[in-house]
Amino acid sequence: MNRFKLLVGLALVCVAVGGANASARAATSEVCFPVGLRGGVTQVCADVHENANASELGTTIFAVHGLSETAAAWGPLVDSLFADPDLGVLVRRVIAIDLPGHGDSPFPLGLPGGLFGELVIEDNVSVILQSLSILAAQGLESRVVMGHSMGGLAIQAAQEALLSEGTNFAALGVQQALLLAPVPAGGQQWTQPPPSDITPFLVTDPTLGTFFALSPFGFQLGGSFRTTTGALIPNLPSVAQLTPFVGAEPIATLLQLVGQLALPRPSARKGAFHPRNGTRLTLLSFSEDILVPAGDLDDLYTHLLGLPAHPRKSYRAIVAADAVHGMFISNPQGILDQLKQHRPAPF
Repeated sequence: MNRFKLLVGLALVCVAVGGANASARAATSEVCFPVGLRGGVTQVCADVHENANASELGTTIFAVHGLSETAAAWGPLVDSLFADPDLGVLVRRVIAIDLPGHGDSPFPLGLPGGLFGELVIEDNVSVILQSLSILAAQGLESRVVMGHSMGGLAIQAAQEALLSEGTNFAALGVQQALLLAPVPAGGQQWTQPPPSDITPFLVTDPTLGTFFALSPFGFQLGGSFRTTTGALIPNLPSVAQLTPFVGAEPIATLLQLVGQLALPRPSARKGAFHPRNGTRLTLLSFSEDILVPAGDLDDLYTHLLGLPAHPRKSYRAIVAADAVHGMFISNPQGILDQLKQHRPAPF
């Protein structure tokens, strides 16, 4: 059993998971495979959601979760997307990866390059790129990569890593990158919220190192579902709904993300998603987001596109009273409804 699940589960034995109003649903299937990591090998797993109502020509989306999230967090958006009469037909499959030590992906053990708690964002980038290639070899090639928050940062960094090697996402068959409230690449403006005391959520293990173990209750009351006034949204998901969406996070990854590690956040060059690189960029900001403020993302979009005079046809500013960082969980249909007001569709 994933040790993080055991540690958190002991504190949540009184919480019933699921129920008639649960946002997430069981994936149609799960695929697991080995990837190289820090000079060793670990296993990662992904939820494969199949849409029976989609066209045979519908796209496959590869989804990357954010900090302290799991693949299951994509469940509400996947359900809404597949049920949507306009957009659902466009998406045949969503493959949501659990990064190492998150969700169903086991903690990596015995890595020559360090403990789980020492993993950084670049390790996630390596896992993402390996996973895309491995899945493609299994007939599960993705034409869209989608990331939320730190997952969006990892996608920016993955494109930069590929460009540095003389290739790009397009060479892997990826035609579209969809970033939901992405943490800006290193060197770009990010107005972070005031730091809070994370000590109560730190776990130190002799075989895993130190990691951040946010509880579902902490996730519920944290910044993901608070507006710019500090208020919680009326449609706040329950702790039971959120329980499967929360995963462990290496302390090094967290510290790197917020600029408290010697290693800076990964950067992405200007024009990383310029049209000449073959992968179209769509970026979503949320008007009530306090973790990745919307005001930081317009400049990020311009930087990544590399076209200052561009009319921002694929920049989607979601403006609503509940447009918070976790809106893809709390009101996914609200996101889809606003996306449908723009053309072309992002899938």
